[in-house]
Formats: sequence, C-alpha cells, structure tokens
Amino acid sequence: MRHSKLVAGLSAFLLFSCGSVVGIAGYRYYEHTTVSAKTSDDWRVQYMEEMRSRAKLTNRQLQMLNVILDQTKQDMRDMKERHKPEILEIKQNQIARVKSILTAEQIPAYEKLVAEREERQKEQDDRDRQEELKRKQAIVPND
Repeated sequence: MRHSKLVAGLSAFLLFSCGSVVGIAGYRYYEHTTVSAKTSDDWRVQYMEEMRSRAKLTNRQLQMLNVILDQTKQDMRDMKERHKPEILEIKQNQIARVKSILTAEQIPAYEKLVAEREERQKEQDDRDRQEELKRKQAIVPND
C-alpha cells in the first residue's frame, strides 16, 4: 500500500514537472517567434529617449534632432516617390518571373497572395500617414 502511494505521488510529480517544462519551452518559443510590429513613431520615441539618456542631449538639441528626423523622413519619402516607377517595374518583373515557374493551378493562389500583400502595404502606408498627421498635430497645436 505504501509503495503504491509513493509510485502514484512520484508519477503525479513527474507529470506536473513534464507539463511545466513543456509550458516553459512553449512560452519561450512563442516569445521568440512573435513579430514585433513597431511603428515608425515607436522607433522614433525609443530613439529620442536613447539620445536623451545615453548621449545626454539637452531639450534644445532634442528639438533640433526632431527637425532632422522630420527632414530625413521627408527626404526618404521624396526619394521613394522619385523611384516609385523603377520599384514598381522591379516588383512586376518579380511577379512575372514567379508566375513563370508556377502551374496553372498555383497562379490564382499566388495572385491572391500578391493582392493580400499589396493591401497590407497600403494599410501600413495609411497608418503611417495617420501617425505622421497625429504627431504633427501634437507638435503644432491648432489656434
């Protein structure tokens, strides 16, 4: 009787331990595989905070850094607009080349995938514009 209680207790402990190990391993796997979808504003806040704390920027320097970041963002946006036709041509070339290796049955699924990716990119661009507008409105109050 005493032996069977000991075996039952050890079995329960072993089962609990295995469950804990699997849970911890699963949690760690999940944490390492999740995507951190930070926005450009999240990056900016983090960058500004690092510059303030680590580089010891003054408030005046932080304001100047903000202007620099705004101008850089605008320069990048302008450059993307200038090169948009070239970028679109490269994308279309890629799509055509990928389609050339697909079977007739695979092409509709691929076209759907491309359309979904383009929609997600459009949504991201819209979110970026909204965030930029909110940030500008927060900096320059309406009178």
